[in-house]
Amino acid sequence: MLDKEINMKTRDFGEMTVKEEDIINFTCGMYGFADYKNYVILKDSPEDDVMFLQSLDNTDLSFVLIDPYTIFRSYEPSLPEEDLTELEAENESELKYLVIAIIKENIKESVVNLKSPIAINPKTRTAKQVILQNTYPLRYNIIVAEEESKC
Repeated sequence: MLDKEINMKTRDFGEMTVKEEDIINFTCGMYGFADYKNYVILKDSPEDDVMFLQSLDNTDLSFVLIDPYTIFRSYEPSLPEEDLTELEAENESELKYLVIAIIKENIKESVVNLKSPIAINPKTRTAKQVILQNTYPLRYNIIVAEEESKC
């Protein structure tokens, strides 16, 4: 069976075609954007650590995402049981995590939110922005993280 393709408009990349199987459905929407639940992750190549979460419901709604393990190697998310249940996962290791980045003009001021990552169940393509039980910061400086990871 052929995968169904969907044409979409994006804020930063113009018109694109995506496969239906690449759509991620948020159970509750993102914080502050509860009405928008269908997204796709866009990146230049599979190896990229920086990507974009583009809403299918709102062309102007797009978030910059980063793989948290590239900047904080000991990242170990701990989710409340209700989030695991909602994402149909038995434990945190079944999920993929991405953090929202705020990229500033002065790159040294750019931060990621380690406290409220996006948790994705790759098997069901469902996602949720969660609040971790761990004490990670809401704003973690990307440049500091890169310098620390070189040690």
